[in-house]
Amino acid sequence: MNFIGTDSETFVEKLYEMVMEDQKDKGEKLTIDTGDSNEKEELSPFIIKHWLNFAVYYEKAATHFIGGWLKTTEKSDALVDFAHQIEDEANHYVWLRKYLADYVENPDDFTPPREWVYLMEEYYPGLKTLEERLAAHNIASESAALGFMEFALDRLPEKMKKTIDKISKDEFFHVTFGKTLLKKYCVTEEEQQRAYDATVEAMRIMREAREVFVNI
Repeated sequence: MNFIGTDSETFVEKLYEMVMEDQKDKGEKLTIDTGDSNEKEELSPFIIKHWLNFAVYYEKAATHFIGGWLKTTEKSDALVDFAHQIEDEANHYVWLRKYLADYVENPDDFTPPREWVYLMEEYYPGLKTLEERLAAHNIASESAALGFMEFALDRLPEKMKKTIDKISKDEFFHVTFGKTLLKKYCVTEEEQQRAYDATVEAMRIMREAREVFVNI
């Protein structure tokens, strides 16, 4: 927390380091025990279905709450980037839902746990300022989503790999523009404190959500 009040570039880089360290230390970069020691073996259909259920929900919910942010996004460059992100998230939802349909009869039957509903339908939509939104979602959440895709890419079915690689590139763009805009607009100590607090709270909620994901 001692980086609050530094120049914006230092603040954002330290915030990002904190997020990545938390993912490493607290298990936010998901590792999956598939019951064997062969880390090159394709993930089981059960695990793929399980991940797709959550991923489809995540992408659709992100499309909705980022859309809700547009009315109160005053910075034109942030407006353009968020609009681009909405299109990306909507495409991800459609693409992943098609894969999910190979594993379940009705891709819309999934009921997300309350921890995920709170994160995606209350916490993120409720963030009021640009710095909170960029820090808590684009940096903290999208980097976690990207981390899983990078981890799992080589173990997914061949038919999914090209799509997941494209989604990973999109998520990397979301993290990157989040950092760029945060460096531009998160300048004052008050703005940095809001960004920091929102990120810490997002990480706390994500840890709870991750526990549910792993233990279902």
